[in-house]
Amino acid sequence: MSSNVRSISYIMPIVLIGSAGLILISRGMHNSWGLFLIPLTDHLNVGREIYSIGISLNVLFTGLGAPLFGALADKYGPGKSIFLGAILQIISQYWLSNVSNSFDLIGSLLLGGFAAAGFIGIAMAAVGRSVSPQNRSLFVGMVMASGGLGQFLITPLMSGIIQNAGWLTAVYVLMFFSSLLIIFSYLISFSKDAQSDSNNVKQTVSEAFKEAIKNKNFNLLTLGFFVCGFHVTFIGSHFPAYLQDQGLGSIAGWSLGLLGLFNVFGTTMYGYLGDRMSKKNLLVSIYTFRSLIFLIFIFMPKNEFTVMVFAGILGLLWLSTVPLTSGVISDIFGPSFTSMLFGITLFSHNLGSALGSWLGGRMFDQYQSYDVMWIACVVLGLLAAFLHFPIKGTAVQRISINPATT
Repeated sequence: MSSNVRSISYIMPIVLIGSAGLILISRGMHNSWGLFLIPLTDHLNVGREIYSIGISLNVLFTGLGAPLFGALADKYGPGKSIFLGAILQIISQYWLSNVSNSFDLIGSLLLGGFAAAGFIGIAMAAVGRSVSPQNRSLFVGMVMASGGLGQFLITPLMSGIIQNAGWLTAVYVLMFFSSLLIIFSYLISFSKDAQSDSNNVKQTVSEAFKEAIKNKNFNLLTLGFFVCGFHVTFIGSHFPAYLQDQGLGSIAGWSLGLLGLFNVFGTTMYGYLGDRMSKKNLLVSIYTFRSLIFLIFIFMPKNEFTVMVFAGILGLLWLSTVPLTSGVISDIFGPSFTSMLFGITLFSHNLGSALGSWLGGRMFDQYQSYDVMWIACVVLGLLAAFLHFPIKGTAVQRISINPATT
């Protein structure tokens, strides 16, 4: 017993460091893509919709690949799955560094999205299996908060590099960051095996999938997560360009960085609250507050102060949905197939992301304005709150059959 405790105390910090490093780098890179919109469209002499299509496919294939990478992690281990994603990420960024036409742009972004498919879900599942159930939401929230720290550190860095050394140099820096993911994949490989939870009835991947898609609470959670994707990717992809249109382009990188910094506090806070309050009710509050903040921002005068205030408040709600959503899934189905099941939910999130990115570019090219998108953010936030309200996070009941008695 004491040996088991020592093993757990040794493994847990390794998995936490690996997962936090993975989220920090991957989210920092992901949230920098909006900074490349104007440089790359100017380089290729194409409209914003072309870049928006690339980002849409990027997040769409992240969603499509999430259940696949999650299933691979559940079967073969999280380290191997993350390693594969890191290699594909480096290849995609090398392709982007040689971009010469719209096909290269869209193709490299698509591959990069697929490469990143498993990063969040696998990290969340690895952490969830390495800590006690009583503190699961807190630790998942703390690790997810590292994504906000990555955004705070990497986004302004990318902005400065693009402005002073050009977009190509910035892509080379992203390739270096992606190579660090290989190290973190090794640390995450120390996580407990997905099937090692003796408290759960053993299931196959197919059985776990069928059980989830027939569960009303899971379906409502998945539908609501669509809105989260719409919100964060519209902001991440188009907010820097929106600020430049408003004559505030000089603070674009810093506003996203501040959003990421406040996300550190918000995600940690909601992770802590998730262990003590109803996760469903917390999700309802997040989506409601988002709608209120978007509505206020529509009518606010746009200057450096108001933009920074908006970014800071929104940051508190930015990725706070992730530990709560992952926590509800684990509460309902247990930790055994969390990587795959969160990957399914993440697919819905990334469908919303794809729509938010593409529609933002489409609306701007058509109306030279993002007004329609801001209104859509308000309406969809209220819809998500409505969808989460009836969710019940109670564990499913399974029948355990003892072979010795049959």
